[in-house]
Amino acid sequence: MLDQLGRALAAEDAAAVSVVLAEDVTLRVAVHDEPIEGVGAAPHVIGAVLDGVLHDIEVSAIIGGIGDTSVLMFGAQVAGHPGRADGLLVARQDRDERISDLTVFVRPLAALQALADEMGRRLGVPRPGGVV
Repeated sequence: MLDQLGRALAAEDAAAVSVVLAEDVTLRVAVHDEPIEGVGAAPHVIGAVLDGVLHDIEVSAIIGGIGDTSVLMFGAQVAGHPGRADGLLVARQDRDERISDLTVFVRPLAALQALADEMGRRLGVPRPGGVV
């Protein structure tokens, strides 16, 4: 399933990403204290990210983990950030081999801040501290 996710991300295809997500998927991102839950909310956020916030995505490795957990490593350009960003997706699969939990890490901090700022503008969600 992570191979399919990797291809969907590299193609910047939000609909293809949604196909691999479980109905009760939980999305965890560094800039929100609370996880984003459910097949309605998580694909909405992922769709916004893939609609130009992250682009030129290159999957560099998919590492099988322990049990149901795997890691996908990627590089991407972030809107509003001059350099490339590195990212990790830690994915857990459910019994149906769909992704039930997805945790996203992005570095460097300047790229993460640019990502958070652009997502806040697009989704109208304030960042911690009240900044939209």
